[in-house]
Amino acid sequence: MVVVIEESIKVGAVFGGGIVVPKWFFWRGRKYTVQRVTHTWKDALGRETLHHFAVTDGATLFELCYKERAMCWYLAAVQAE
Repeated sequence: MVVVIEESIKVGAVFGGGIVVPKWFFWRGRKYTVQRVTHTWKDALGRETLHHFAVTDGATLFELCYKERAMCWYLAAVQAE
């Protein structure tokens, strides 16, 4: 079951060659290391381009979202057990 979260988070990411790769993020006081990006996609919300990343820390699947214009990240959803 997917649980919608939509909370601001801090993300460590590598930007280069037009590609963004999240490497870790902090959520609710805990650091999660991204082991693998399983899927990426883009969409728009008005004039804002949203970059979505399905990532796993090896145990849980998360959906991270980067707002390009606002230059901020949020945790969109978590795959619950």
